[in-house]
Amino acid sequence: MPQSANTPWVRSLSFRIAGILSLALIPIGSIAIYQTNQVSSQAEEVTRLSLLALTQQGVERERGVLQQAFGAAAALARTMEAVGSEVDPTECQTIMSKFQKAMPSVSLAAFVPADGQVDCASSGSGTDVSQKASHVARLQVKEPTVSVVEKGAISKTSVLVVSNPVIVDGTYKGYVAISVPHADLQLGHAQGFGAAPDDILTFNASGDVLTSTTTDEATKNILPIRSSLSDMAGLAPMVFSGQSKGGKDQLYVVVPIVENQVFALGIWPSVSNMTDAVEAPVILFPLLMWIASVVVGFIAIDRMAGRNIRQLSRRMRRFERVRTFEDHRTMSHASEELKNMEQDFILMAETILHDQAELENAVRQRNVLLKEVHHRVKNNLQLISSIINMNIRKAHSPETKVILTRVQDRVLAMASIHRNLHEVESQGQVNVGQLVREIANQTLQATATGGLHMRTDLDVENVILYPDQAVPLSLLTSELIANAAKYAGSDRGDPWMKLSLRQDGNRATLEMANSKGSTHHLDPEGESTGLGKQLIRAFATQLGSRIEVSDSESEYHVIIDFEVMSFQPEVLDY
Repeated sequence: MPQSANTPWVRSLSFRIAGILSLALIPIGSIAIYQTNQVSSQAEEVTRLSLLALTQQGVERERGVLQQAFGAAAALARTMEAVGSEVDPTECQTIMSKFQKAMPSVSLAAFVPADGQVDCASSGSGTDVSQKASHVARLQVKEPTVSVVEKGAISKTSVLVVSNPVIVDGTYKGYVAISVPHADLQLGHAQGFGAAPDDILTFNASGDVLTSTTTDEATKNILPIRSSLSDMAGLAPMVFSGQSKGGKDQLYVVVPIVENQVFALGIWPSVSNMTDAVEAPVILFPLLMWIASVVVGFIAIDRMAGRNIRQLSRRMRRFERVRTFEDHRTMSHASEELKNMEQDFILMAETILHDQAELENAVRQRNVLLKEVHHRVKNNLQLISSIINMNIRKAHSPETKVILTRVQDRVLAMASIHRNLHEVESQGQVNVGQLVREIANQTLQATATGGLHMRTDLDVENVILYPDQAVPLSLLTSELIANAAKYAGSDRGDPWMKLSLRQDGNRATLEMANSKGSTHHLDPEGESTGLGKQLIRAFATQLGSRIEVSDSESEYHVIIDFEVMSFQPEVLDY
């Protein structure tokens, strides 16, 4: 039988081809993942460079001022080294004053000797800074530095002091100090790119904050927890994310302003706050592309092949069930292979229907011929019976009449069998139960006509047999009933006879019993010739049965058990 139309979708042709297609797309997906990783890495690098540039742009003004201050301090230090230890204070003051006037952003330019007595300055000569902490720190470092002085010794305002050491003949003489007011170093948001950090601050290599866009207290809260400014100075330029001391997730960008001296720290929002886009893993886009390709492939395959194959399959199942089909093409837009498949199915169905019609016609003709044969045989047997009956009426010997009567009974039994075969709808099988009842009634009517009255008990089931067993069983039953009627007798009342036919599975049992007595229906002058018993054994042999005979003074009992055979056609039937 064909499988059900409700085939699981995972076993469908479209799903399997889509699965193979998905495997074929794996190399392309791998390449896409690799390229996406590359693009993502490049995007991250571009973002990093952009943040560095934007942060540096935010301190561009301060960067210019500080670079000028460091350059000027270095130049003045070289000048003081060229003058040497014999420096005229008046001439030194003139140099410093001219320099301060040339650079408006500088509030003070001075040469501070190691003893702290300032005699060479653009203003405030004669000041003693020997006890200032910043002075002591510069003497210890003896390198270019920058630091914050909240109240300058000379300017009395918050300034940023850039210093450069003066060394004459290997001897440290002091340093040149240039003060830049904080008022001239106002950090602001960068213009031009449309993006700027939330806050910006600058710091020196020691980690001291120089300038900031926020207050001192707020500056402490926006710095990262796990990184100090001095550590970041050693790693600049860099971009990293972290949590601020205030508990916020931030993006930190460190860029150098003056090499190895001054650095800028830009505090940006975290990546999740900088964009409204959903952050997704790199593999997500290639995976979605792969899924989309598989879905599109599945739909395309199903429309081009799967749907047409299912439609053709439904037509085949319908043809298998009802042997009808619609002779029209439903795959006009399908591929040539599917069109050819549909054409082959239509041709096959037409051939099967044609052959089936011819076979049914041949079977019908055969049935008609068989019925005609059985009908003619029955008529001939009835004609023979009539001829025998005419001879019985003309016979004078009782023995002859008995023999002819018995022959007539056998002929009528065979005529009944052929009449039943003629009337039955299925020419291959016979209801032998009905046939046995008819033969029994016919034989008992004949004995009743002869003056014998018997009590009969018929228990005959409907047993369906093929003619190869139905004919010998019917004739066997006729002989048994005839012998029972012939030899039946009883010393107590009327004689009796019992006949039963039963089927149990593939076996059937015919059981016959009749009474016996000192007197019976047989005329002493017509003793038995034994022909009936010979016929019974012959018919039983044809059935392939076992015969069990029990013969006592009062009862004769016969049991015939045989196997119900299936139809075995001969070679000539083909």
